[in-house]
Amino acid sequence: MSKAQAQGYANLPEYRLTPQDLREYFTAQEEKVFIEIGFGNGEVIAQFAKKNPNWQCLGIDVYRPGIGALVNRCTRSELRNVRIVEEEATTVLELIPNDKVDLLYVLFPDPWPKQRHHRRRLVNAEFAALVALKISATGIVYMATDARDYADQIRSVMSDAFYRIEIKQIERIPQSRYRQKALDAGQSIWDLAYMRSRSQALTSDNLKT
Repeated sequence: MSKAQAQGYANLPEYRLTPQDLREYFTAQEEKVFIEIGFGNGEVIAQFAKKNPNWQCLGIDVYRPGIGALVNRCTRSELRNVRIVEEEATTVLELIPNDKVDLLYVLFPDPWPKQRHHRRRLVNAEFAALVALKISATGIVYMATDARDYADQIRSVMSDAFYRIEIKQIERIPQSRYRQKALDAGQSIWDLAYMRSRSQALTSDNLKT
């Protein structure tokens, strides 16, 4: 952890939301809710929060240098609509009331490329079923990966509870240094977006995966 990241992490209490406070937070929430799971150094969630001040933005991660970096971004930009939960993603999702999430990002989760490690991947059938409970009827789930077989796995597990939608329904594909680095290296990126509601998905002529 760099000195700047350590300073940011020391200021986490200003933005922290504990797992114990999640139910009360969402019960009292009237604004739309955006969640990013595994926010890295906080580039995307900070961009989103700044552009959408009327949304409540929740970042979930356990990587302390990244948490410190996000706190610093929030401080510099005076963001007041960001909260950070330092906990494993599934633990947090289980505590969130159903139908409360309007937009969920899972960008470039660890692909665990070796076959024997695939069981450690975040996006599996159990995760997809859990997300289906938490996303609102008009909510969108957006995932991105630069691993072809992980993209195949995402498409497979999400198809049981979600309908694939056109990626253009995402306001714009969020930019980050990780994405740019992958593109500069000539790597392919799979951007996948889903809705829980068939009627909502079909309004844009989307097809179930």
